[in-house]
Amino acid sequence: MRTYKYLLFFFSFIALAVNVQAETKRDSIQQVKDMDRYVFRDTLDRECKFGDLKGNYIFLEIWSMSCGPCLRQIPYFEKLSQKYKERPIRFISICVENSISLWKKFLKQKNINGVHWITPILSPFLKENGFMAVPRFVLLDKDGQILWSRAKQPSDPELKKDLDQLFD
Repeated sequence: MRTYKYLLFFFSFIALAVNVQAETKRDSIQQVKDMDRYVFRDTLDRECKFGDLKGNYIFLEIWSMSCGPCLRQIPYFEKLSQKYKERPIRFISICVENSISLWKKFLKQKNINGVHWITPILSPFLKENGFMAVPRFVLLDKDGQILWSRAKQPSDPELKKDLDQLFD
């Protein structure tokens, strides 16, 4: 039992160190200017692009089904989406997953609502913009350019204040 605790501590420390290195690397990545070149799939297998939503702010939730912190943010994200449904902002949940069928099944089983897109785990969208760690929240401006690459989490009450300022 004691060995298990030491191993758990060791691997937790390694994971933290890797995450810090990833954060540093991500900060040095310059975000792509043409966000419309990325193509996603929605739950009805349609192709989706950010350009389809131009004229609106786009708040992205980038998450993974195996990420506990990601799953805890989903109800807050859904509430935020409802709060601003009359505003020129769209809330898009982008799951990082290679299996479309597993993703659809997960959404249905968990009764997760909203607009959902999927992108492969090593997609150019994630790599080129430094969005490899999840959960990640991003705000695109009305032209589809990254405005906030590290938006606050939906559970943070300060996020509503920040979003309200967009419309004042």
